[in-house]
Amino acid sequence: MNNETMSRVNYSLFVLLLAGFFLRVHDLGRQSLWLDEAYTWGVVVNTNWRDVWGAMLAVSDVSPLAYVITKLTAPFLGTSEFGLRLSSAFFGWLAIAATYRVGKAMFGKSVGLLSAGVISFSPFAVWYSQDARPYGLYLLLGAFALWGLHRAERGRGWAVFTLASAAMYVTHYVSALFVYAQAVYILTQLRRQPQLFRRWALAQVVAVIPVGGWVIAFLSQRHLLTANSWIPPVTITTPLQTLWNFVGGDAARWSSGVAAGVIVVTGVIGWGAYKRWRSEGRSVQLLLWWLVLPLTTGWLFSLRLPVYIDRFFEPAILTVALLLAAGVSALPGQWRRITAVLMMIGLLAGSARLFVDPAYSKEDWRGAAQTLRAEGVTVGLIDAESLLGLTPYTPPGLRFGFARNKAELAERLAEGRFVMVLRSPHESAHALGEFGPFDPLTEGPEFFRQWLAENPSVFVDVRPFTGLALVAISK
Repeated sequence: MNNETMSRVNYSLFVLLLAGFFLRVHDLGRQSLWLDEAYTWGVVVNTNWRDVWGAMLAVSDVSPLAYVITKLTAPFLGTSEFGLRLSSAFFGWLAIAATYRVGKAMFGKSVGLLSAGVISFSPFAVWYSQDARPYGLYLLLGAFALWGLHRAERGRGWAVFTLASAAMYVTHYVSALFVYAQAVYILTQLRRQPQLFRRWALAQVVAVIPVGGWVIAFLSQRHLLTANSWIPPVTITTPLQTLWNFVGGDAARWSSGVAAGVIVVTGVIGWGAYKRWRSEGRSVQLLLWWLVLPLTTGWLFSLRLPVYIDRFFEPAILTVALLLAAGVSALPGQWRRITAVLMMIGLLAGSARLFVDPAYSKEDWRGAAQTLRAEGVTVGLIDAESLLGLTPYTPPGLRFGFARNKAELAERLAEGRFVMVLRSPHESAHALGEFGPFDPLTEGPEFFRQWLAENPSVFVDVRPFTGLALVAISK
């Protein structure tokens, strides 16, 4: 590659990084913290360093690294929506450069550049980089683990892989499925590289030490596993929706557009795998296992107990980006450039929608809390989650009381006018936002609807917010 071409690649990467940074910090604090982000706020703000471990150990699906980083940076970045989300946005931004590094190592600079563009503009990657949750870090560490394994397999040492894997395992518990994908890939290479499995296993033994200590600490607390009853059941097409969601970001339900998108994405990925198989077959195999095994394993497990949520498999987007880029790069001359430009425009348009389309809205706990502050009456809660969502925005002196059954509803009404807080029951494994119609009088908890039917004389005033509703009740 001559100097002029290298300069063009470096300039293009700089532009992608600049655009990716803008997308991740633009309007970062505009939306309210949603429920899971409110949990992050609680861990960071409502605990000291002595108590933070107990707060995290109380929930079975929490891995500590992202919380520790956010707590360390909070004194400098603040605990506003912007401050809590900034570290995730930063890590999600670094994942663009890490993806370029992986693509360059596996398939060359042109594929590395195009795959970095996919991550830079992917609505899915942008959305979860703007979340005060572990997902920006999760994607970055997944890229480093993938790159580290590629390096190690070619005799360049295991340090990058071991360190990235150790950090990844204490960032998200579903990262265990990517270990499974690696193991299957390594087993396919035994004849070619008989020592590879032993070296990989030794690196894994070192990498799991931090998460092993965390698991032991959790089990010693004797807490029950966190229920996942809110996760919807899977269907036969769920993994295909995830595949499109990684690119389009709007696969909450099937449509002709989603179906066409799935066909195009799978076709280009298949073309990229086919064209690169002869020269870089090992890299293609690794990427395919990295995508297929976590998704199918999560899907199969969810047939019995639903646990399938697209964001849990976020590192798999790396395969999509790399093989999409490989497929486009394998097109002839002018078609390659046209297709690459159209793909970038489509991804960028999808990310732009995140900031202007009401469909991409988070639960509006901030707006609900402002209304409750103005009301100044008792707030009726059907569970602790409602209190969790309101806590970052709750003013001192606001009164709370449980309203978890008919008897407690009667108690609240006997005390005077009160306001119920109800979350939308519409959950999706794919939707990025929480926007959607929700009528608490017909879709609220069954005991609540029965109580209203048994007490037709009460006055009810519904005030909708994104993802939830306030129901003022008086005699």
